Amino acid sequence: MRRVLSRLVTLGCTCPRKIDTLIAPVFGLVVRPTRPHSVYSSSFKRSSAVFIDNENSNAHNTMVNDPAYSRTVVSRDNRIDLPTVTEAQFRDLIAENFRPSTAEKTCDDFQKVTAYAISSGFALVDATLDTLREQLVAVLPTMTDDQLIAVFKLISLWNTKDVNDPKYKKLWSLFDEQCIERHQNWSVDKLLLVMDHWYIMNLLRFSEFVMVGVSKLASKPFRLTPKQLVQMMFYANASRKFSPSLPMYDIEQHICSNYNEFNIKELGIISLGFFKTQTHIQSQELVKNLYTSIINQIININSYELAAFLKILRYCTMHKNADSMYKLMDILTEKVDKVDLVCCTHMALLGTNLLIRHKELLKKISQQMIKKISQARIKDIERITLALTMLNYNPHTTPCIFEMVVNELRSDSRNIDFEIYTKCYISTLMSLAVNGIFPYDCISKALQYETLIRCYKKELSKSILPRDVLSLNNSVIIECPDYSGPLLSVELNKSCNEHTASHIPTSSITVKKTVADRNFLKLYRELLLLFKNEAYLHVCYPLPHHPKTDILFCIDTKGRPIIIPEIMKNKIVFNEFKKPPELGKWFAIMILVRNSILFHSDEYNGLTACKIRQLTKLGYKPILWTKDDYQRDIHIHFRLLEKLKAHGVILN
Repeated sequence: MRRVLSRLVTLGCTCPRKIDTLIAPVFGLVVRPTRPHSVYSSSFKRSSAVFIDNENSNAHNTMVNDPAYSRTVVSRDNRIDLPTVTEAQFRDLIAENFRPSTAEKTCDDFQKVTAYAISSGFALVDATLDTLREQLVAVLPTMTDDQLIAVFKLISLWNTKDVNDPKYKKLWSLFDEQCIERHQNWSVDKLLLVMDHWYIMNLLRFSEFVMVGVSKLASKPFRLTPKQLVQMMFYANASRKFSPSLPMYDIEQHICSNYNEFNIKELGIISLGFFKTQTHIQSQELVKNLYTSIINQIININSYELAAFLKILRYCTMHKNADSMYKLMDILTEKVDKVDLVCCTHMALLGTNLLIRHKELLKKISQQMIKKISQARIKDIERITLALTMLNYNPHTTPCIFEMVVNELRSDSRNIDFEIYTKCYISTLMSLAVNGIFPYDCISKALQYETLIRCYKKELSKSILPRDVLSLNNSVIIECPDYSGPLLSVELNKSCNEHTASHIPTSSITVKKTVADRNFLKLYRELLLLFKNEAYLHVCYPLPHHPKTDILFCIDTKGRPIIIPEIMKNKIVFNEFKKPPELGKWFAIMILVRNSILFHSDEYNGLTACKIRQLTKLGYKPILWTKDDYQRDIHIHFRLLEKLKAHGVILN
């Protein structure tokens, strides 16, 4: 839940109020998480796969083009001198009984068969080659390391797209096992060279040997040269299998010790390694050095390398390096027109974790999105819209970027995106809703029962539906009275509300309380001292799709507290979004935390502003208690009394 909520921290108060008659001029809520990797849509599935391939190819080419890696890296462009083989010779070769052959002859025959077959349309899994594959397997244990590598070079020449084809999988799996058996006797350089051949064969992500090899090298990173460390980090990235199980702290220390030995492109490979292993860089000094290197070398960094840096910087930068982030944003404004849209997406997201807003950069990115929106991945549309929403910024582009996004969602060309990658589609609607844009036709499609079933692959329940769907549903109920499209069923809506609103800070259940919980209890105790009767106060979820509880109370025309009716006191979670009983003036005390506002700003974040609007819509007057109100205990009482008096509350 915490990851989900971290995506939305800012509500756009300066956003467009109306696009057309199908967009309601009200606010919604978005809380969908941003993830380091994603699912992609239609054009987007192809283009994202291409981007990932190009990202890895770019990183690999960095090593190929550096003579220092010549002993351990293989170029895809390297051509093997293959013999000329006639059809008659080929037929004779595949007709032979390979069983009694030696490893040397089998490798030689495989080279000749490869020379003819790859130019004649044969596949390695063709039945005509069954005997040859069997012989390769038979002599595998007796092959020398050089013969093994020679076979890998030949395999890379074949068209072997289906790695799970039973015949091909049997072949490469046995080679994988053989590499595992031999790797203990290999030097670091040979280990890296063989792993590189698995990359060239497009089997790196499936190889157990590569996992074993990377783990072995990572276990003693201080024994690796800087170049060997870079290459190891490349395989950790490209395999996409490693979690923080690698000793990344030791790796980080070795990087810090040798920082000046890495060029800017090698630092990009290292950054990808940290990001793909989902590892935070612990040293903020290293993070600061990365900022300095990027700023100084920005002219020499291409789209793929820059995207790699932006991913890890967003992930790892802490507030002490906020100035460095903003300085980089200044530089990035000159790069927007020179990089691809995927890189622009990561530029837009850079400040979202720390809530650092750079208006000029966001505006240029938005204008770039408008130019290329028909070719953009749905993920890029989703994320750039999200960034504008989180950072509370309307770039006022011409045409309006929000209008362009809505039109794109409605476009027939995005129907495949909607059918296959509904979560991205819904997430984009969430961001639009936060900006006060509710395209009813799109929301109706998204909240249909059949759509949600297809999206989440299971019968709908409180444990299946994420908070963003619940938030959209509840926000439509509260803020779009003229909406007549599909919604969650009453029963499902109730169970989801109660599931998400499960934490009551004042509960007597013994659990480890967070700082926020302790602050809440401190404030609640002061309120009890002032009101003198718990019957005047009620801790509950009037808006259960929001993550925090509120403290409700009511006063009469003279400002005196009124006892809250039992019908309300008995409800911790409010499922019916109705106005409270007309007993007097109702208040809701909201407790804010540090990330409730933008960095170096006094603007509320998205959840807070949305909650204020929705509470007001229901008839509650919000009273905000901020982190600045938490002073020494002796002052809390007077500060709270001052706030209550300012709202006309009279207490004895």
